[in-house]
Formats: sequence, C-alpha cells, structure tokens
Amino acid sequence: MLFFSVPAIKGIEFGSGFAAAQMTGSKHNDAIINEKGETKTNYAGGINGGVTNGNELYFKVAVKPTSSTPQQQQTWNNATQSVNDFVVKGRHDLCIALRVPVVIEAVTAIVLADLVFHNR
Repeated sequence: MLFFSVPAIKGIEFGSGFAAAQMTGSKHNDAIINEKGETKTNYAGGINGGVTNGNELYFKVAVKPTSSTPQQQQTWNNATQSVNDFVVKGRHDLCIALRVPVVIEAVTAIVLADLVFHNR
C-alpha cells in the first residue's frame, strides 16, 4: 500500500475502520437501498474486499508525532556501549500536521490514477 511509503504514516482505516471490530455484522452491513446499488450507510468506506463498491471513498490515516525535536532525549550509543543523552540539532519541522494532508491527497491521486491506467 503506497500510503505506508509516507514515513510518518502508521495506519490506515477505511470507513468505520477499527471501530468495525466492535460492531455486529448486521450493524456494519451497508444495506443496498435501490437498483443503482446505492447504500444506506458507508461503513465500508467505499471498499469491500479490496474492490470499490461505488460509494464515496472514505479513509483515515494515523500519523506518528515527529521524534526529531530539539528536546533532550536518550538513545543507545554504539561507540560508548551505553545509553547517552542527545539533542537533535539543525532545522526540523516539529509538527508535520500541515504537510500530511497535502501528501496524502497526492498519494491518493497517484493510487487512483494507477488503478485507472491498470484497468485500461
């Protein structure tokens, strides 16, 4: 899955995602309501068994916090064979929240374009 090529991404869920594990099958079922195949709900997030069901694609990603901060931290030092304090120096983004949505939109566009070209 291309989303995991974005370094800070730790998870992805479609529709109700991990909350589906707490639902019964009858509750999570996206009941078809007409001859066009439209559904009453979209718990699947537009994906059933890895295939689109025609509903709006809906997903969320989990993003880890940035660990390269100027705050003093500790880690293993192979040279001294012990745990030592260290401070990350230089210019680093302490919050990637403003960049992640744009990157995820771009990755989504790449995935969808790839699917279109793959199916031609």
